[in-house]
Amino acid sequence: MWMLIAATLICSGLLGCESAWKKHHDSPRQLCLAVVDALNRKDIEKMNGLRIQREEYLAWVWPAFPASRPPSNFPGDFAWANLNKNCNIGMKKSMERYGGKNLTFVDIRFTKPTVSYDGFQLFRGTVLTLRNHDGKTVEPKILGAVIAKDNFYKFLSYKA
Repeated sequence: MWMLIAATLICSGLLGCESAWKKHHDSPRQLCLAVVDALNRKDIEKMNGLRIQREEYLAWVWPAFPASRPPSNFPGDFAWANLNKNCNIGMKKSMERYGGKNLTFVDIRFTKPTVSYDGFQLFRGTVLTLRNHDGKTVEPKILGAVIAKDNFYKFLSYKA
C-alpha cells in the first residue's frame, strides 16, 4: 500500500515538472525575447520563471550530469543551492545594470559545442546581442547555458 502511494506521489511530481516545462518557449530566440521583455519591465519574477526550477533540476537535469555519480557523487541539493545562489546574484546584477533600459533583441548565438545528456541538450557559450536606446549593439554577459528538452527551452542559469 505505502509503495503504491509513494509511486503515485513520485509520478505526479514528475508529471507536474513535465507540464510546467512545456509551458515555456519553443526556441532560444523566443526565450531571449522573453528575458529582454523582463529586463525592460524590471520584472525579476518573470526572469526567474525563464530558468530551470528546483524540481526540474533535481528530477532530470542533475541525475544526468557526471558530477551526480561516483566518484564525485555531489548531492543534488548541494548543486542546486550553488546554482540557485549564482542565478539569484546574476538576475539581480542584470536588473541593476540593464533593467528598464528599453533594450531590443538582435540575436542569440552559442560559441561552445552543444552537449547531449539523457533526455536533454545543453547549449553553451550563450551570447545575447541587444540594441540599446542609442541604437548601439551590446552583448551583456548575463546568460548561462540554455537547456532544450522536447523542443522546449529554458535557461539553466544566469551569470553571477
